[in-house]
Amino acid sequence: MNKSETVDCLEENMNGKKNFKRAWRDEDDKKSNKEQRKILKQKYVGIVGKPKWAEITTDQSKKVLLDDEDEDLDLLKYSGNLARTKKGVNLAKGLIGIKKLHNLNLSTSSCGKIVKSVEFHPTSSLALIAGISGRASIVQVDGFKNDKLQSIKFQKFAIDCAHFTVDGKQFVAGSRTQRNFYCYDLMEGRSMFVPVHHNIGQTRMDNFCMSPDGKLIASCGKYGEIHLFTAKSKEWITTLKMNGAANSLTFTNDGKRMYSFGENGEIYEWDMNSRTCIKKFMDDGCLQGTSLALSGDNQYLAAGSSSGVVNLYKLPCDVNPKPDKTILNLLTTVSKLSFNKSSDILAMVSNQKNDAIKLLHVPSKTVFSNFPTTSDNVGKVNCIDFSPNGGYLGLSNNKSEALLYRLTHFKNY
Repeated sequence: MNKSETVDCLEENMNGKKNFKRAWRDEDDKKSNKEQRKILKQKYVGIVGKPKWAEITTDQSKKVLLDDEDEDLDLLKYSGNLARTKKGVNLAKGLIGIKKLHNLNLSTSSCGKIVKSVEFHPTSSLALIAGISGRASIVQVDGFKNDKLQSIKFQKFAIDCAHFTVDGKQFVAGSRTQRNFYCYDLMEGRSMFVPVHHNIGQTRMDNFCMSPDGKLIASCGKYGEIHLFTAKSKEWITTLKMNGAANSLTFTNDGKRMYSFGENGEIYEWDMNSRTCIKKFMDDGCLQGTSLALSGDNQYLAAGSSSGVVNLYKLPCDVNPKPDKTILNLLTTVSKLSFNKSSDILAMVSNQKNDAIKLLHVPSKTVFSNFPTTSDNVGKVNCIDFSPNGGYLGLSNNKSEALLYRLTHFKNY
């Protein structure tokens, strides 16, 4: 990789030293040395948890700082490693406890008029926000200030899709206008331009996902191609092929199986060890498949179509499965499906109509009736994500917003 390949992406490393000549300047990024040190420590804490130089007593009102500087340790309550969800009272059907909080991008509105990606960090209370302006921001999630920790500008690169790696140390950004993509290392504070050779056949990188085992990046290509890259080195491995264009991909929680859904309405099940299709079946009543999601417990596969229908299948599926439930609450193309981590909520979204989002109570297969309301005004939703323990719901839309909601049933982040 040469310098000419990375000069278009500008960032600062963890020591505050500039890697390349700065071609733009954001007034919000002008910080005093003390403020800059604080931000860098926040980033460090947010990724690796509480460092050895800090300690918080069990009484949160008593904070002890084992350092020479008098810094505020409130961030440690939010940016440290997350506790695992404790099994509690089952989520009830009917009405969901949900509260609108301050927008995730309250402290940064530079992602563009259309915010395409929002995703919570897998182990820390951070979120990634990215949009068509080519800027990606890392914010600290607290529901009040949602402070921006870092903002990275990718020149001439409208971001359509962005995901954290499974270990949370990097994020990958792709665009529908580029076959190449970028990887940003949060620990080192630097970006990597990842070139993709034209012989591979990849023409865009706007629809990809990460395998939960941390091994692969899978990207939807043209003519039914699915391109696989190593998550570690970002090198191309191989290309799989299905009939018709691949529109959505999802993995089982161990990464051993991948499902793909395409324009012909067929769902393919792939063995990721042999890289072969072991099963395929038609989605019931589907003309064109648009979105897939697999529950974290591997119990359910949700399939959304261009007609707005969402079919919920109980796994494992036979050769000609019938849906366990068909949900008809959306009237336009299902663009996104997402289960929360405990697999008791399924979010269903269409980006073709305002407020076209529904939350399904999975155990009862019924839709929560109190979200969204007419006052929520969520706009056209492009992306949706649940925080690691289900306490937060994030939405990105076409109004420059990354919305944040608190799901009050879930006590942990």
